[in-house]
Amino acid sequence: MGRRRKKYKKVIRRVRRVPKIFQCPNCGSRTLTIKFEKLDVQNYKKAVITCGTCGLYAEMQVPELYESVDVYAKFVDLYEEGEIEVQFKKREEESGEVIGENP
Repeated sequence: MGRRRKKYKKVIRRVRRVPKIFQCPNCGSRTLTIKFEKLDVQNYKKAVITCGTCGLYAEMQVPELYESVDVYAKFVDLYEEGEIEVQFKKREEESGEVIGENP
């Protein structure tokens, strides 16, 4: 007579991905996004940092090797030291819509 077969427990390993949404250093909500734009300068790109809640807006020129996590860490350091120029824009102003005008 044979024994019962043991149950095999499959180990699932989660793949850690680079986050796309970060915590805003100004308002504390998790709505800070980082988008990249191509520059004419070789080996550099422009990072556009925006917060959907408080309207924080900043631009940085970073090396092409930087990922969004690296840009976020550098941005938070510069923001805390007060060395980066930030603006506060409303969401409607970013999308190009005119506020208060009837079509």
